[in-house]
Amino acid sequence: MSLPTALLGILLFALATAILMVWGMRKSYFEKQTLMNMLLSKSAEKVMHYLKSHDNITEPEMRKLVEGISAGEFHSRKRIVAQADRAFTTQLINAMLHDGLIEPAQKGRQIYRKK
Repeated sequence: MSLPTALLGILLFALATAILMVWGMRKSYFEKQTLMNMLLSKSAEKVMHYLKSHDNITEPEMRKLVEGISAGEFHSRKRIVAQADRAFTTQLINAMLHDGLIEPAQKGRQIYRKK
């Protein structure tokens, strides 16, 4: 094997290693946000499924409905689980309102319906 061929192989190996390291670091940096987005998406699907058979939903009903939903990437052991707390429900409602999935059913009350 000639010297230029060996050097090219070493450089390509170093480049591939650097790309994989940057990809892995970027993935771990954004992992928490990705898991939260996945959890919000699964919770929104469950709420929309509930609204197919019901006219409206209140915030406490939504909190009970999404409690215990979990999300995780298939290649990772890290998972995120929805707790029955106001902070997550408020974040879910804001995300669903922003996406145009639900709308307030009554002004001043925490009742929502499918848009």
